[in-house]
Amino acid sequence: MVTAEFEPETFLWNRLISLYVKCSSLEDARQVFDKMPQRNTCSWNVIISGYTRSGRIVDAHGLFDQMPERDAISWNAMITGYAQNGYSKESLELFGDMQHGGEKANEFSFASVLSSCGDLAAAHEGKQVHAYIVKTGFEFNSILLNAMVDMYSKCRNMESARQLFDNICERDVISWTAMIAGYAQSGHAEEALKLFCRMRSEAMRPDVVVFPIVLSASANLAALRHGMQVHGYIIRSGIESNVFVGSALVNMYSKCGCTMDASKVFGNMSEKNVVSWNTMISGYAQNGHAKEALQLYDQMTQAGTKPNYVTFIGVLSACCHAGLVDEGRSYFNSMISDHHIQPRADHYACMVDLHGRAGCLNEAEKLINSMPFETDGVVWGALLGACRIHGNLELGKHAAEHLFKLEPKRAGPYKLLSNIYASVGRWDDVAKVRNEMKDKGVLKEPGYSWIEAGNKVHTFVREDRSHPQTDDIYAKLNELFGKMKAAGYLPDMDFVLHDVEAEHKEKNLFYHSEKLAIAFGLISTPPEVPIRIMKNLRVCGDCHTAIKFISRFEKREIIVRDANRFHHFEAGLCSCQDYW
Repeated sequence: MVTAEFEPETFLWNRLISLYVKCSSLEDARQVFDKMPQRNTCSWNVIISGYTRSGRIVDAHGLFDQMPERDAISWNAMITGYAQNGYSKESLELFGDMQHGGEKANEFSFASVLSSCGDLAAAHEGKQVHAYIVKTGFEFNSILLNAMVDMYSKCRNMESARQLFDNICERDVISWTAMIAGYAQSGHAEEALKLFCRMRSEAMRPDVVVFPIVLSASANLAALRHGMQVHGYIIRSGIESNVFVGSALVNMYSKCGCTMDASKVFGNMSEKNVVSWNTMISGYAQNGHAKEALQLYDQMTQAGTKPNYVTFIGVLSACCHAGLVDEGRSYFNSMISDHHIQPRADHYACMVDLHGRAGCLNEAEKLINSMPFETDGVVWGALLGACRIHGNLELGKHAAEHLFKLEPKRAGPYKLLSNIYASVGRWDDVAKVRNEMKDKGVLKEPGYSWIEAGNKVHTFVREDRSHPQTDDIYAKLNELFGKMKAAGYLPDMDFVLHDVEAEHKEKNLFYHSEKLAIAFGLISTPPEVPIRIMKNLRVCGDCHTAIKFISRFEKREIIVRDANRFHHFEAGLCSCQDYW
C-alpha cells in the first residue's frame, strides 16, 4: 500500500489498523492512524477499541475526547473498556453521559454497566439500568438476563436475582453459576448447595468456575459429605489438576477439620501457586498443627514461591495457637527485613494475640503503641481477649474503651469486659456493663452451633427444644451429665451470671448449643464416624472441659470449629492442649 502509486480508500486504512490491533501491534496501528489523510468514525472506533482491549484505557479516553463525532459504537467501546479494566465508577459515569447525549446503548454496553453496578454494589443504579433495559426492549436478551442476575446477586438482593433466574426459559451454565455465586457470597451457603444439586439434576454440566464456589460454600457450612460428593464429580470431570479447583478442595477439607485429606489433595497438585500454599498453611494453623504449618512455609520458600501478606497471617496464626512467641517474633521480623512486606492490622493482631495468650501483656500493649497506622477493632479485640484469659482488669478496661468507640454496637467487647469483672467478683460492675449495653441498644449476638447429618444441616441454640428429636437429645445429654459428675466434672460457673439460681446455672451451662449438637451427633451417626460441630462464637471454657469428658466416655473423635480455631477432642484430650 505504501509503495503503490494510488491513494488507498479510507476503508483500507481502517482494515490495516484493525489488522495491527488484532495482532496486538498497537504502536503500528497508531502510526497508521496518525498518517491517514482523512478519518471517519470507524477509524476512531477501531483504534479506541484496540486501546481498551489492551488495557491502556487512558490513551483510549484521550482519543475519545478528540473525536469530532461520536456514535453508539464509540460510547459502547469506552463504557465496555472501562468496565473490563476495573474502572467501574468511570464506566457508570460514562453510561450516564451517553444517555444525556441521546445515544442508544446496546447489549454489550448494558452488560458492561450492569457488571460495574455489581462491582460497586450500586443497587439503586442497577435497578435504573434494569428499568432502562425493559424500556428499550432488551429484557429477554439472554446475555442481559445473566448480567442482571449477577448484578443483583453482587448487590445482595437475592430475591430479585432469584426472580429473574426463575424466569429465564433456557438457563445456561452462566445463569446457574451467577445464581450459585450470589447465594454463596451473600452468606446463604445452604441455598448455594441446594441450587448446585438442582443444576446437576437438570443435566446442566458445571464448568470449572462453579466448583471453587460450591466448595467454598461446603467449607463455610463444614458440609463434608457434600464437599466429598463434589470432589468425586471433579475427579470424574477430569479437572482435579486445575490449580484453583485444587486450592478450593484444600480449603474445603481444612475447614471441615480433615487436614490429612487436605494435605493429600495438596500433595497431588501438579501446579501450586501462592494461594495453594497459603491455603494449606492456614489449614494446618487453624487445626492446631503449628509444626506442619511452619515446615510447609519453609518448603514454599525453598520451592521458589514468593510469600505474600496472607502467607504470614497463616504463619503467625500457627505460632499464636501453639504459643511459639520467639518463633513468631522471628517470622514477623523476617516478613519486614527479608520479604519487604509491610505489616497490616491483621499481622499486628496476630502478634498481640501471640504475646497476650502467653501472658506477655506489656509487650502486647507496646506492639499496639508502635503501630505505624491507626489501630482497629481486631487489634484491640486481641488484647481484650488476652486480658480475659489472664484477668488483667485495668488493661482490659483500657482495651474495651477503645473498642466501645470503634465498634459501639458490637456486643463482644461488653461481654469480655463483663467476664473480666465476674472473674474477680466485681458483680456490681458486671451489672453496670449489662445496663450500659441495654441503654445503648447493644444486642448480644446469639450463639448457635450446627452439624451436618443425613444430608441436612441441623442448627441449635442454647436450651433449644425445636428439634424433632429433642427428647432423645436431652435424654442423651442428661445421661452424659450424670457420668461426667460421677467422674469429677464440676460446671464452671464463671460462664454464668451470678444472679441466676444455682439449679438454672447448671442447665444454662449444660444445654449450650454445642453440647446439644454433640448429643444429636451421638444418637444420629454411626459410632466410628467423627462428630463435626461448628459454632459461630468462641467455645466457652465449660463446654471445652465437658467435651473432653464426652470424647472419653463415648470413645468418639469430636471436632469443633469455633470462631477462632479448631479443637480436635479424642480420648479426653484436645489438640489445643488447653492453650487457647
